[in-house]
Amino acid sequence: MRKEKSIQQRYGSGRKSRSLDLRKKLAILGVGFLLLVAGFGAVGFIVYKALGRADFFQITATNIEGCRRTTKNLILEMSGVDVHSNLLALDIKRVKAGIEAHEWVESVEIARDWPNRLTIVVKERLPVAIASLDNGLFYLDQNGVAFAQVLPPEDMDYPIITGMKREEWPRNLKDSQLGAALQFIKYAGQGSSILPKQNISELHVDGDENIILYLVDRPFPIDLGTGNVGTKYYWLTKVLYKLYKSKEFEKAAYVRMDYGRNQVLVGFDEAG
Repeated sequence: MRKEKSIQQRYGSGRKSRSLDLRKKLAILGVGFLLLVAGFGAVGFIVYKALGRADFFQITATNIEGCRRTTKNLILEMSGVDVHSNLLALDIKRVKAGIEAHEWVESVEIARDWPNRLTIVVKERLPVAIASLDNGLFYLDQNGVAFAQVLPPEDMDYPIITGMKREEWPRNLKDSQLGAALQFIKYAGQGSSILPKQNISELHVDGDENIILYLVDRPFPIDLGTGNVGTKYYWLTKVLYKLYKSKEFEKAAYVRMDYGRNQVLVGFDEAG
């Protein structure tokens, strides 16, 4: 006897067949879409490479701003940009890294001026002090970076910070002796006629976490102690004002700003 399939079996087989056909169609469409995207990508890449060699985008002028210690010619040389450079194909990150490799350069901003001009704005480091290290004198910026060696006859009219070593250099200025010394210099640079920045000869950082200040006009030790830099600067200006006014400045032998709470100890030279 011939066996016949039930109606349910026949319908079930049809649904399975239609499901397989749908999957095949979706797979074909997916592959086609990927090929289309790849084709557009390949065409776009070819067009980009062609434009990257086109004379239309060839750089004809490079505007360089912000040079003080550096020169425009030096910055242009370090940028690697020349008359053969293409503005579209230019690797901005590479140009930026090349310029920022210079010790006096803190940061660089680069802008494309389409179709064939380039603008480079240089932000140079500003020295606020000089650090005396084992291998020489180095300019210090406000962030505590010893960035360039001082070579005569370069400008040395900055406060000198002594007592620091490379291996002891703080990773974070906050709560560090170096940070406190730079903060003191910052206060002095805000226009006080009693204790201006120009009258700071040396700030010595010792192993006891104290900072010793020496003035230009008379280098006796002024022990700043630790902490409360702004308050100590304020009180020191008051003390110096009284010493100047009373004609006792020439007799001063030392000053201790950490003598006690709200107290300053001034020692005098008996022979003065």
